[in-house]
Amino acid sequence: MRDGFRLYRSDPFQYGLCMGYLMAHWRGTYSLSRSLWINFVALRIAVYFALAGLLVFEFIPLSAFVVLIATDIALFTWQVVGLIRSCEAHIAGHGSLAPVWGSYLVIVLTLFVFGTLWLGLFQHTIPRKVEEPFSTRMEREHASTYKLTLSDDKATLTLDGDVALGSTKAVRRLFSENPSIRSLVLNSTGGNIYEARGVARLVREHGLDTHIDGECSSACTIIFISGKTRTMAAAARLGFHQYRLDTTAYVHNTYIPNVDIAAEQERDRSFFERQAINQRFLDKIFKSPHSDIWFPARDELLAAGVITQ
Repeated sequence: MRDGFRLYRSDPFQYGLCMGYLMAHWRGTYSLSRSLWINFVALRIAVYFALAGLLVFEFIPLSAFVVLIATDIALFTWQVVGLIRSCEAHIAGHGSLAPVWGSYLVIVLTLFVFGTLWLGLFQHTIPRKVEEPFSTRMEREHASTYKLTLSDDKATLTLDGDVALGSTKAVRRLFSENPSIRSLVLNSTGGNIYEARGVARLVREHGLDTHIDGECSSACTIIFISGKTRTMAAAARLGFHQYRLDTTAYVHNTYIPNVDIAAEQERDRSFFERQAINQRFLDKIFKSPHSDIWFPARDELLAAGVITQ
């Protein structure tokens, strides 16, 4: 014996302290309890937490994974071989099998635990497709249904297409970046009334004029009527109808969300009144069937104050 270690034909520590320790364990020189609890269990716990810490990274390069796992497998092999040889030495010296079978069970369980950990690390070497946030995807999809164009002199903004979700945000950004905008040209068959109200509020805040080149109907009319001066091209059309819920909001015989159509309609009627629209004309607007769009004649629009010139 030397310092509590059994020696083979040559002293492993003649190669240096570190190498000697490695060789001593590899040969099974240490006692079973030391080989099991210090050289195997304690070291495995430290390695486990070190490798598990890498799971916080979404992506691990395959080359790094290979180096890490190859190193750990080599370390694990060194631990297992040394532990098994210590078991054999223990049987030869003491004849007791209980701690030996316990050591073998620990090896099997450890292999299962680390196999799972290695597999988890391998999964992090596979590049994952970055999922687009739902809100971003919806905003992008809605943005594809309309187009905002700024004139060369940056005095006129044109809205073509739907008054879709996100359009208020887009218009606000353009107004902020281009304070020289003085008018908004509309070519839209409508869309979301809440977005239309948002754009209309921006038009009023900036004191803009509104103009129709082609058709402005349904929710688009809210934006048009918010203009300071309201005009339309000779062939342009302005269309009105009663409010209704979009059929896409009708699910399992229940309207989602629960919206009071009469209240929403009254809210915009009050806004139209503040914009000096004729009461008799408003009665006709909100009595028009929601299934049909009423396109008043130009003279009627002028008389009702809908267009100002």
